[in-house]
Amino acid sequence: MPLGTGVFATLPENFFSPLARANREHYANLLLIYYRLFQENARGIEREQVVRSFIDYLGLHRNTLIDETPADESSDTGDGSPDGAIENDADLLTPELDFDNEDDEPSPAEPSDKSPAVPNFLNDRALASRFLRRLINAGWLSEETLADYTKVINITPYGRPFLEALAKVDEGLKTEYESHVVAIYSLLCTDAVTDNGHYAVRNAYSQTLALLDSLKVLSQSIKGYYDRISVDAAEFGISGILHLQYDEYAPQILDAAYKRLKTSDNLSRYRPKILEQVGDLLRNDAWLDASARKLVVMKAQTQAECRRQLEDMLEEIRSTLNAVDPLLREIDHRNSLYARSSTERIKVLLEPDSTIAGKIGALVKEIHRGNKGLYHRLSHRLHRIRTFAPESLYRRQKKEAPDFIQAAASTDNAALERAETLFMDRLLNQLGVKRVGNWLDEQGGREGLLASTDLVQDEASFIRFIYSVLYADSRQSFDYTIEEKPEYESIDAAGYAVPDLLLRRKG
Repeated sequence: MPLGTGVFATLPENFFSPLARANREHYANLLLIYYRLFQENARGIEREQVVRSFIDYLGLHRNTLIDETPADESSDTGDGSPDGAIENDADLLTPELDFDNEDDEPSPAEPSDKSPAVPNFLNDRALASRFLRRLINAGWLSEETLADYTKVINITPYGRPFLEALAKVDEGLKTEYESHVVAIYSLLCTDAVTDNGHYAVRNAYSQTLALLDSLKVLSQSIKGYYDRISVDAAEFGISGILHLQYDEYAPQILDAAYKRLKTSDNLSRYRPKILEQVGDLLRNDAWLDASARKLVVMKAQTQAECRRQLEDMLEEIRSTLNAVDPLLREIDHRNSLYARSSTERIKVLLEPDSTIAGKIGALVKEIHRGNKGLYHRLSHRLHRIRTFAPESLYRRQKKEAPDFIQAAASTDNAALERAETLFMDRLLNQLGVKRVGNWLDEQGGREGLLASTDLVQDEASFIRFIYSVLYADSRQSFDYTIEEKPEYESIDAAGYAVPDLLLRRKG
């Protein structure tokens, strides 16, 4: 990507500077305070209200503010001020009036038993105003003066995504798996997709990717905890492992995501209906053309390109929903792996001699310490001698080499021929993709739809029907697809309980 394009062609040069200083935690908290105020109001927030909110926060955390040295400011590239001056954190805490408010006059220093990091001559209002001005100069917020001279604080367009990210991190990255699945179903399986298919498919595609990303993040989060307990086990005592399990893993992973994922039935309930609807939309040429014409208005592309995009997004939705199951199994495996590893670590710390690994670890420690009473202390029961010598090694008795020539001569040639014949018969009778497809063609698949009751007549046809459904659901090279009915039912066919569905030949 050439220089002058991308993220830093849009963001100010010092956009991230407030979050890269010693007071970065306070800058982040102040941004979150403003963002929550912004969410509660339909328009920007009056400057006075923002300053009062900042005063409340800084009054509680004044003693934790740090007066950074000028050396820390040498890497700053400027804040966009008219005169090019750099307003650093050291300047932020110096006695300078904020003329935007008449009552920002610094108050005299008051004696205190503590020695705060911030000078006492700055009153809370002046300090809050200067923190606000620093965020405005960095480009996170913007200030607007209305016709009645009221000053309003707004979010800059390029700062909004970063504020949303800060809010999500602060809230613990709670993921609503159910909302993604319900949103996909609501977009594709309701009347909205008929009239506004171009909107519905694009939003459903975004929700599908969000669902997959959420599951990937959950899987990697569990792996992160497992790596911590495995790689850094020496740093965790029993209290550390319990803290990691019950104070971090349980609320952030189990309660916030995993339990909700396993107890919700939205995925299993809505996924078959979504997949069926996606298949119907891909076969509906009239709907695809109408939706593509509407999409042309939004994009400077041809109708054929817009239709291809709709088809690609629908195919991606279907393939993504089908690929969720392996990811769910991986999440279950990693969760059980972490739980087992955590339990074993605690067991080793409580009873080191209860496992082979614990005994070896204790043995190594005693050898390192030079303990002479090691033999009497560790009842390993591996040997009954006090010293090792060459004659104390166990030596396996050598066996005579088998006579392959004699064994080959005694082979029953007739038995080999019978086994070869049986193997060839089984190979010829295998129900492969081609054989099952030919069988469906013989049943009339080229003329129309094949129903379950028409295909299952006896035991042999029932087995072929099972293979047909399996191949149609999992093999792209198979010539037939499944068309399920709106309401899933199990029917009786020749004494067998089979699903009520239809098989359609592709093309």
